[in-house]
This record gives sequence, C-alpha cells and structure tokens, in this order.
Amino acid sequence: MRHIGQAGKMFTLSAVASVLLLAGCGSTPKSQSKPVEVKPSPIETTQVDDNVTPEHKLLEAKRVWARTRDKNQRDTLLLEAADLYLQNQQPVLAQQVLFEVKEDGISSANQSYYSLLITKAYTDLPGAAPEELLAMLDNVIETDETAYQKAELQTKLYSQQGNLAAAANSVLKTRLSDEQKVEQVWKWITSLPKESLNAIGEEYPALAPFLTLRELTEQYASSPIKLANNLQQFTQVYRGHVLENALPEDVVKASKLTDAGANDIAVLLPLSGRLARSGQVVKDGIMAAYYTDVEKRQDEHLLPRLRFINTNGADSQELITEIGDTRFIIGPLLKETIESLIPNLPIGVNVLALNRPDELPDSSLRQSTSYSIATQRADVDNEASNVDLAEPKTQDEIGALDLPVSLNYYGLAPEDEAKQLAELIFKKGYRAPIVIAAQNSLYQRMDDTFKTHWKALNSAENKQRANITSVTFNDSNSLREGITQALDVAQSNERINQIEYMTNDEVYNMPRSRRDIDAIVAFSSPQDTELLNPIIEASLNPFDGKQVPVYATSRSMDYDSGKNQWRDLQNVHFVDMPWLMPSHKWQPLEQEVQQAWENQNTMQKRLFAFGFDAYQLLPQLGMLNTLKYLSHDGLTGNLSLNQRGEVVRKQPQAIIRNEKVRMLSE
Repeated sequence: MRHIGQAGKMFTLSAVASVLLLAGCGSTPKSQSKPVEVKPSPIETTQVDDNVTPEHKLLEAKRVWARTRDKNQRDTLLLEAADLYLQNQQPVLAQQVLFEVKEDGISSANQSYYSLLITKAYTDLPGAAPEELLAMLDNVIETDETAYQKAELQTKLYSQQGNLAAAANSVLKTRLSDEQKVEQVWKWITSLPKESLNAIGEEYPALAPFLTLRELTEQYASSPIKLANNLQQFTQVYRGHVLENALPEDVVKASKLTDAGANDIAVLLPLSGRLARSGQVVKDGIMAAYYTDVEKRQDEHLLPRLRFINTNGADSQELITEIGDTRFIIGPLLKETIESLIPNLPIGVNVLALNRPDELPDSSLRQSTSYSIATQRADVDNEASNVDLAEPKTQDEIGALDLPVSLNYYGLAPEDEAKQLAELIFKKGYRAPIVIAAQNSLYQRMDDTFKTHWKALNSAENKQRANITSVTFNDSNSLREGITQALDVAQSNERINQIEYMTNDEVYNMPRSRRDIDAIVAFSSPQDTELLNPIIEASLNPFDGKQVPVYATSRSMDYDSGKNQWRDLQNVHFVDMPWLMPSHKWQPLEQEVQQAWENQNTMQKRLFAFGFDAYQLLPQLGMLNTLKYLSHDGLTGNLSLNQRGEVVRKQPQAIIRNEKVRMLSE
C-alpha cells in the first residue's frame, strides 16, 4: 500500500468526522417498542486486498450511515478501516479512527473488535501500560483468527512485563510452527528461577511438559546416556505434544554427548616452592572428592587414574611431556602457567583451568558438545608427586571419544565477588552507595570492578549517572576522616557550631549524616573491616532513623579471629562460600575433614573447597557447556558456565547478628 502522507491524514480526519457528524445531525431511527438485545458477534479481522484501501472503508461507512442509519454496520466499517491502517504500518491513522469511534460510543457488538484493534495500535507505543492493554484483551471473543492474534499480543505484553511464564503459555496458542514455539518457550522456561517452577506448573498446566523436561535434564546432568534413555520415555508420555517431534536443540545435543570417560586425569598444581602449601590444600580437596566417589560407586575400576604434576619451575614443554597422552587436565593454578601451556596443548585435550588469563582464547576453540575440564583462580604452588588410584583404561578407549579441545576456567577471583555484590544491592533497590576501599591492589581491583558493573546496571535503567561516593584509605586515621567526610558528618558539626556562635546558646542537637546514602560497601581486609564498621555506626545518625546497611565480601571475613570479630562486625551483610556457612548440607564431610586435617585456617578451607568442586565438576562439564541453565551446587557456591567458558560462582548471603553468622535467603 502507498503511504498516504499529510493529505491522506486530512482526508481521514474529515472522512471520519463527516461520518460521525451525520450520526449527530441525521434523522434518528424510530424507537422500538421492545429493546433489542445486541449480542457480540465473532469477528474476523480484515485481510488486506490490493483493491481495498482504508479510505474505501471510510467512504463506505459514510454511505452506509447516510442510507441506513445503522450504527453497528457503520462502526464495523470504521474499525475495518483502522484494521487496514494497522496492516499498512500506519498506526497513527488507525489510532485516530479508533479514537473517533470511541468518542461516539462503542456498541457491545463491536466491543471485541475494537478491543483487539486498540491493543494492536498501542502495544508497541513507548509508555503504553501493558497491564491496561492486557485487560482490554479480556474483551476479545476468540475465533480461529482472533484467538491467534490475541495470543500474539498477550505474548508480547507479558514479555514486556517480565512475566515470562505467562508469555510462554501464550506462545503455545499462536500460529508459530512447533519448532518456533518450542524454541521460545524453552528459552523462557530455562531462564526462570528453579524455586518458582512448581507454582508455574500449577498456574499454567500447558507448560507442565516443558517443566518436566527441565527437571529431567537437571536430574541426569551427569549422565547423557541416562538422559537419552529417559527422553525416549518422555516423548512417549507426551505423544501428540509439540515436544514429541520438536525437542529443544540444546537438549538433543546434550543427549548425544558421550559420558565423561575421563579415565586418566592429569592435575597440574604448584607442589613445591613458594606456593607449595596452597597447592597441597587444593590437592587435598581433589583427593577428598575422589574418595567421596569411591564410597558412592563402590567399584574403583570405574574411577579415573589421577596423576599430580608439579608445575613449579617447569616450562610448558616439560609439562606437555609429563601430560603425555592424557586428554583430561585439571589446572594449572597460576595464570602465567595457563597462558604458556594452553596454546601448546595438542588437539583433543580438555582443560579445566584453575585460573583465568587476562585474555581468553578464541571461543571457537571451545565446543559445547565436548566434554571439558575447567580451572580455578587462587594464588598457589607445591611439591611433585604421582598418585595412581585406579587401573587406567586403554588409550584406544579414551581416543574413541573423539573429543575436540575444550577450555573452561574456574576461579576464586575477587572481582567476581565485587560484581555479585553490585548486583545484589542493586536488586534490593539501593541506588546511592558509599564505596570504601583500602589502598591495596586487591581491594582496588574489586573497587574498580564494582563501579564498572554499577554503571552498567544504571545504564540498563537508562540512568546517565551512577550515584557513587568513593572513599579510599591507607590507615585508621584516613579511614575515619574519609567516612565522616563522605557522610557529611563533619559539615553537620560545623553547622551546629556556627549556630551556637551566632545565637550564643548551646544547640542540643546531634550531627546528622547525609540523607541520600542508602548503602555502604566495603572492600577491605578483615582487620580493617573490624575497625571500619564501628566507625560507620558511630558516624551514622540518619534523619529518618533507618540504619544504612553495610555490605562486604568474603575477603573481609576471617573465621579464625574468634568472637571479638563478630562483635565488631555486627549487622554487616556479606557473601561467602556455602562451605564456610553454618548449618551447610555437608556436615559429615566437614567432620571427616576436621579429623584428617586439623586446624585448617580460613584460606585453607576455601582452597580445599575449591579443589573439591573442581573434581566434582568434571563429570558434569559436558552438560553444563551444552545446557547453560544447569548448575552445580558446590562447596564454593552455585556453579554454572557462561558463553566464555568461565565458571560463574554465585555465593549465598549472610549477616552478623548477636556475634554469630546467620544465613539469609535473599
């Protein structure tokens, strides 16, 4: 259809106005002795005909009204004109026609058609309220055609609201192909929180097969073969459903994976030299996870052969010689070792690195259908030893897996915690934090990461400015001074002193801190945080009486300091590993660890958990690389993989209350 332009708009307005003017000035039909009940009739929207234009419909409406004074027929033609304008991508003209029809009153016979068109006309308009438009759709009577259009509009509006479950439910009622429906519904279903799935299944029964499929993939995350077998049963149970012949592509890929088959694993750690003690603790964690598998399987022939290779003082060629034909590697631990070794590894080697290089290799090297191993970040090195724990299987069996190279990176990077903290307090609605950071390279890195991510979160809400107040310190004096200045307490004291001087009377008032500050974030050592928190509490005297929460990371927590620390950290919120939280679910393991390794300090506990999780991730990495919504509930946190092959670690929240660490659900 041609574009009407300004002349067309004037014609539309005059045509509609003249039709409605006739409604007001023409002779009125004779009154009926008995009221006639007009029932809404099923509607089918107008299909564009090359020979029919919206203007034709407007003129026809004018002639019909002049000849018959039939308001329903006239308004139907006007609505058809609006429908054609929408099909011609001319929403402004459609909106004008719809406005004029509404002004003259909409009969019950045309209410359904009008509601559908008004929703179409305003759905993509900036500032339109999705909830109001969804309410309009409740008036639409569903026929074959309008049911599809209603479902399409509901899908768009629910997704605008962020109600992904309702949007997924609506997609199933659209005209999309089975493959398109499955792709969109699966994308939304796998992005929903796991704890919300039961309620969603009750509210939207049509989504039950998708929820069951997600539960199936989570249940068999460590065994592609079992997943494939259960998928066959699934398609039989849901015969006739769209999922029978159109399973999600990533699920099909996951079901075709080969079970881990990691028969020979090389673990690269610094086992001598400066970082020997740390490397040994990571090794202890790996061994503990190994023996946990022994107890579960009770058949050591099914377990891999572990070889520990000392990276201290070894160059990449020496390490490659030590690795030999092994196709599965955990480590190295040090960033520089990773950067020198990875590019020189032969094709077919799968690596779970225990650190992240500054720049990750090309993502095309990672294959989502491959089995992989990842590596964690920590600062560690130790002495060499080789430990054979089970009979190795033949190299032919390993080679038969035909696995392409796959790289994953698993780290305890402090920057990751700073990013999680930014997301946490932003989600809680805080927008004006004070960020306090020690003048130390570690804490400055965390400070920079927090601010960068905070700006990104604000930009996502179209806010040009991220409202952050920064404080840096290098000793207790600069810490106290920085906090009081940031909170405006010093200026408040000055104002009180000025009033006393001017009035020559004592002012009975307390210095007040700034009203706009809603959270305080600390990147500092445990010792500095113990000093910092009492200073903050002494400086805060808010106008409304509300306390400003203080947030920290695990780098501010030391579980070896005794109760005095918890007293000084009263009401501090923080994130840390589940393994260090009270009442975690690994109590039997903790008792065994305490018996085997007495008096582990806080850092050693973290490195032990790190090694334990690295080994446990091994049989699941193929699935985690393929089904990105899956996660592993580990000692170091809830672990999943992003598109860059990095292990994303989400840690639980806690608060210090009454000199004890208490877990928080949110």
